Amino acid sequence: MALLALFLPMATFAQNSSINTFSPYTFYGIGDFSTQGTANLRSMGGIGVAYRDMMTINYLNPASYSTVGQKSFLFNFGLEGQNFYLKGTGVNDKSAKTAYNTFNVRDVAILFPLARKLGFGFSVTPLSSVGYRVKNIETDPNIVGNLGHVAYTYEGEGGVSQIKAGLGWEPFKRFSIGAEMVYYLGSIERTYNTEITPITSSGSYSNSTNTQTEEISRVFANFGIQYDAIRTNTRLLTIGATYQLGGKLDPAVKRYVPANDIIGDTVFFDNGLGSKFKLPSTLSVGAFYQTTKYGFGVDYVYQKWSGLNENDAVNQMKYVNSNTIKVGGMYTPNPYDVRRFMNRITYRVGFRYSGYYMQFRGQNITEKAVTLGVGIPVEFARRNSIDIGVEYGQRGTTRSGLIRERFVNFSIGLSLFGSDYWFVKQKYD
Repeated sequence: MALLALFLPMATFAQNSSINTFSPYTFYGIGDFSTQGTANLRSMGGIGVAYRDMMTINYLNPASYSTVGQKSFLFNFGLEGQNFYLKGTGVNDKSAKTAYNTFNVRDVAILFPLARKLGFGFSVTPLSSVGYRVKNIETDPNIVGNLGHVAYTYEGEGGVSQIKAGLGWEPFKRFSIGAEMVYYLGSIERTYNTEITPITSSGSYSNSTNTQTEEISRVFANFGIQYDAIRTNTRLLTIGATYQLGGKLDPAVKRYVPANDIIGDTVFFDNGLGSKFKLPSTLSVGAFYQTTKYGFGVDYVYQKWSGLNENDAVNQMKYVNSNTIKVGGMYTPNPYDVRRFMNRITYRVGFRYSGYYMQFRGQNITEKAVTLGVGIPVEFARRNSIDIGVEYGQRGTTRSGLIRERFVNFSIGLSLFGSDYWFVKQKYD
C-alpha cells in the first residue's frame, strides 16, 4: 500500500500537467480518448470486455473483479511513450510535416478480495488528452490592407483522468456482475493569440491573447456483466458487456478576455460554467476464448454522439456516432515449462478500427492500428510479469485540407500477483 500511495499522485499529475497528445483534432471537446486497458490488453488491440484471469487486473469490466482469489492482492503499474507524425496543414500545403513525442505514467490499479467471489478494484487511468498548436495567416485583402500581416495562433493542452472504484461479484455459477463509480477530473487550457505586424509605420495596434481554463470534476457510473458459456479445467469462453452512463460534464471555466476591440488593452476576468459539453452513454460487448496456451477475442464499442453537443457550422465540424471494433489474441508455448524460459513468454497481437466522434469538412475521420506485445514472466510460481507492447496506427486524411496522423506508442506494464504469503504473519526467532 505504501507503493500505491507513492504512484497514485504521480499518475494523476502526469496525466494532467503536460501535453499527452499532439493533434489538431483535439481542438474541440475534451480531446482524444485514450485506448483503455492495461499494457497486456492494449497489446491485443484493446480488447477486454469479456477477459477474465485471476492473475491479472482488467478494469475494462468491473464484473471481472469477481475472479480474484481469496488472500490475493494484485497490483499494476504502467508507463507509455507516444510518438506522433503529422502531415498536411492546409489545402495548399499538404507536404508540411511535424512530429511530437511524449512519455508519461499511464495507469495504476489494484485488486483484492472482500469475500469469496467478491472483489474490489481501484484504478487511476487517462480518459482523454488535449494537445494542439495551430497557426493561421489572415488572407482577407481588406484586413491585410488596413492592419497589415495578421497571424492567429491557437494552443491547447491538458486532459481528463478517471478514477474508478468498483465491485465485482459472482452471485451464480458462471455469471458475474459488477458496478463502479467513475470520477472524472482534469484541466484543459486553451489560448487564442492575435499578432499584428503593420505594413506601414502609421497606426498603432496591440496584440491580443485570450486564455480559457476548463476545470472538470464529475462522477459517473459503469456497470458490467460476464457469463462463462464454457468453463472447464482447460477451456474458458466468456461473453461480456458493459454500459457506462453519460451526462453533462459542466466544466467550471475561467476566461481572460479583452474587453474592447484589438486596439484596446483592457482585460476582464470571467468565472463561471462553460459550454454544456456532454459525454454519451457507452455500450460495449465482447467475447473471449482461452485455453492454457492461447486465447483470442473481439470487442465492439458504440457511442451515440450525434445531436448530443453543439456543432460548429462555421468550421464545418459536427459530432457523429462512434463505432469501434477490436480483435486480438495471445499465445504462450508452454506456461509451465520449468527448463525453457522462452516457452513461458506470452506473445500478443491485435487490431483496432474506429470512427472518430467528430466529422470535419464533410470527411469522416477513421483510425486503424495494429498492436504487438510480449509478457515476460519474472517468477515462475507467482505469475509476476513485465508486459511490453507497441502500437502503430493512422488517423485522418489530407483530403479537404485536413491532417493525416501516424503514431507509434510504446507501453510497459508491471503486473504483480501476491498470494497467501502476502497475508502470513511473519515470525522471528
